[in-house]
Amino acid sequence: MFKQIARYLITASLVAGLSGCVSGGGKVSPQEENALGAQQERQILSKVRTIKSGKLYYAVRNVGSRIARVANRPDFQWSYHLVDDPKVANAFVLPGGKVFVYSGLFRYASNENELAVVIAHEIAHALKSHGVEGAQRKQTAGLLGAVLQVGMGVAGVDPTTAKQVSTIYNQGATLGYIRPHSRKDEYEADSLGLMLMAKAGYDPRAALTFWDKFGKTGQSVPEYLSTHPDPRNRIANIKRLMPQALALYEKSRKRYARR
Repeated sequence: MFKQIARYLITASLVAGLSGCVSGGGKVSPQEENALGAQQERQILSKVRTIKSGKLYYAVRNVGSRIARVANRPDFQWSYHLVDDPKVANAFVLPGGKVFVYSGLFRYASNENELAVVIAHEIAHALKSHGVEGAQRKQTAGLLGAVLQVGMGVAGVDPTTAKQVSTIYNQGATLGYIRPHSRKDEYEADSLGLMLMAKAGYDPRAALTFWDKFGKTGQSVPEYLSTHPDPRNRIANIKRLMPQALALYEKSRKRYARR
């Protein structure tokens, strides 16, 4: 039976490889990203309560606008929202540059430099279209899973074996395809975000203090089981890039000091 399961999984992996070659990545235009982001933004704003005044709100808006200027994507329709939920320490970005920051994040972002770490990270995700690509990967994995199920049905595979194959496929797709790409996206957003905040005149060393504090929250799991990098690996990557980021910061700090 295990040989039979392996045969179906090998077939699925070959189909996945062919699918990747044929699809070519499905590039989405900036106009499509803006439209998708605006639609998702309206949906989220209808379900959450936002803060539209006060020190924290203006910090999010001002830091976001300053980093977006150095991001140099005038075709994006940037917007910034502070979600009123002190229990949630989170932030995310929608396609086209719609940034959401939860008020609970300020438990770890104690100054504008540390806030810039988070917002620059999210803006980097938007610049690299990570949200769209992640959705495409999940869609591809789901489609191939459906094709595999149909194929087993046509071949007359018994329900017990079919269920086992589907379970193994889903686990393999998650651990071997979706999560590794998600971690790669996170490292990329860390790296680009560090340069963006430095160019905008924010001290990149704040990335070390913020991620150190944030990494101590919650229960640690092995990196391969997570969509995010291990905090130690994340900080090591930031330290490696710090000399380059500090050089950018020194140039931009002088420019912003003259204003």
